[in-house]
Amino acid sequence: MALPHRDLPAFDLTPTTLRDRANRLAHRVQTAVADLVESVGLEQATVARVVPPLGDLDNAFKHGIQYLALFQSVAPSADLRRASSEAVAQLTQTYLALFQNDRLFALVDAAHGQLPSEQDDEATRLLGRLHRMFVDNGLQLTGPARDRFAWIARRLLELRNAFMDHIATDPGSQWIAEDALQGLPESTVQSLDRDPQGRRRVRLDRPTVTAVLGQCSVAATRQAIFLAQQSLYPANAVLFEETIRLRSEAAHLLGFPSFAAQQLRHQLVGSPTAVDELLDGLATKLRAIASDEMQALQRMADLPGPLHLWDFDYYHRRMQQAEYRIDHNQIAEYFPAESTVRRMLDTFETLLGLAIVEVADKEERHVWHPEVRVFTVRDRPTSSLLGVLYTDLYPRAGKYNHAANFDIHPGFIMKDGLSPAATALVCNVSPATADLPALLQHREVITIFHELGHGIHDLLGKSQYAMFSGHRTVRDFVEAPSQLLEYWCWVPACLRQLSCHYSYLPEYADRGEGSKAKPPKEIPDALVEGLVAAKQVNQGILTLRQVAFSKFDMEIHSRTFASYSDAQPPVAEVYNSSLSNMTLLRGPAEGVDGGHGHAVTSHYMWGQEANYFSYLYTRVLAADIWATNFRADPMSATAGLGYRRRVLEKGGSVDEAAMLRELLGRAPRADAYFQELGIC
Repeated sequence: MALPHRDLPAFDLTPTTLRDRANRLAHRVQTAVADLVESVGLEQATVARVVPPLGDLDNAFKHGIQYLALFQSVAPSADLRRASSEAVAQLTQTYLALFQNDRLFALVDAAHGQLPSEQDDEATRLLGRLHRMFVDNGLQLTGPARDRFAWIARRLLELRNAFMDHIATDPGSQWIAEDALQGLPESTVQSLDRDPQGRRRVRLDRPTVTAVLGQCSVAATRQAIFLAQQSLYPANAVLFEETIRLRSEAAHLLGFPSFAAQQLRHQLVGSPTAVDELLDGLATKLRAIASDEMQALQRMADLPGPLHLWDFDYYHRRMQQAEYRIDHNQIAEYFPAESTVRRMLDTFETLLGLAIVEVADKEERHVWHPEVRVFTVRDRPTSSLLGVLYTDLYPRAGKYNHAANFDIHPGFIMKDGLSPAATALVCNVSPATADLPALLQHREVITIFHELGHGIHDLLGKSQYAMFSGHRTVRDFVEAPSQLLEYWCWVPACLRQLSCHYSYLPEYADRGEGSKAKPPKEIPDALVEGLVAAKQVNQGILTLRQVAFSKFDMEIHSRTFASYSDAQPPVAEVYNSSLSNMTLLRGPAEGVDGGHGHAVTSHYMWGQEANYFSYLYTRVLAADIWATNFRADPMSATAGLGYRRRVLEKGGSVDEAAMLRELLGRAPRADAYFQELGIC
């Protein structure tokens, strides 16, 4: 069923029209708040009188700001990206002002005080969340403490916006002699710009850096590119130092021992102590395994000591090739980007009862770039529209330089039906060359399936309030649904369904290879078996790398405000030493700047602050869900629909711990995850 063009969002904004939209949204929010505090007295402040108007207001705000924020990360125009950034800053300040409004807090506080302790429907969950947001924004503070807290809140927003603006800029490049790029595929080298001296321009975007670290056989080149990438956006390192100090001070003003303690109090894990126990337990179990892995890598590399940080990906890849006959470039031939994404969508159709159809006759205004593709997503049994999915796969100047799902419009249920969701898969896949289409390495297949999982979660949300729509769960559950989907990328039958050798694509089918036999259409069993067998190679070191990132995050965010009276080690020093000490991989030599890797990604600034551990914790949850519901039959529509109803549609509208108990039939356990790591 085609979607009328009038129902597709339009992206033909100019900087002026974008600012106008932001101004109208800000005015709408301010007017709605003024109307509410004037029309409802404290004696009338009940759930029924306070929650619906605030819920409608929040729905409208999230529906508007997410759309405007998208342009900051994907718009081809620098002026439009800048206007988006300014609009998001303005609207975020408008939203923050809600939670600094004493009269509005008085209404929320009065309604919250009437809640029965046993009641837990979506309206009361929203009231509880809003009340907590007021408290976390300092509304129970008075006098100088209140004023100081308000200043910190404004300053933290300024710091975040500046940090994200830097990340949105072009990461730049380095010029490298062509003979120093040995090991990279010839097609990759030839695709790089060449200067009069014969050097090649190596961009510092994610796909290029990943290719160099994994395939370049020249150690000096790997080191140069690694350190250059870790040293991007130097101003961000300064912004982040100030950020963590102010976060600590704000938490202290609210009565918490640390920012981490404040953030974790309502999550599944619950406290920094519980996080430390999780991480320390994993590290203890994995150290012996990682030590053995390091010795094996040293033997392969013929090195007397541990590998450097920039050597690991290269020798990890070589070990996979030598011991399991894995040729990642050959495997990539079976995963042309556009075809593979379509086959991923086919998997979602089968598993979750969906119909996902590309909009073939879209107009120019319906996308922000000509390469973007648009799909409608419907419930298959009823044909009801759930939302719109966009795919934006290839790098370009000014575009967000990692892979992520961007929520454009949250879906939520209104009085007259569902407000459809809109979401975008934004990636940076190496584009087609003169001879080959864009091909996905297996790790990219996993990443895209993971990010599509966030998008599908958003598209399937059936909450009443955008606050709880789709992925908007407690922060240490958010990644579980997407990490669960990664398992399908290791199931032989599922890999075959996702695969199609590029030579079978219509545009390449007539390109003969002389006497060379045409490869099979689906990925051969031998390649799949080797890939699956190699899944656990160096998992000790790889998992400890995640432990290191998590320990760093928890250490800097567990600093008490009082501790800042003494000199603290620079954050970059903490990050670099944590990574080296935990993974057994060496950093640069004494006196060589190791950069500031924590400040070249948004994770610790906005999104996973005091929450990076959740990437590991949700792997525990995902492994348990997989083993309990899907391992026996990964393509079971019955299991898929049950998972859709119990988890994906609920979002954050119900208690996540109770949701897991209903799905699993018990409380979650770590047994399945430990078995995967070989530490049962």
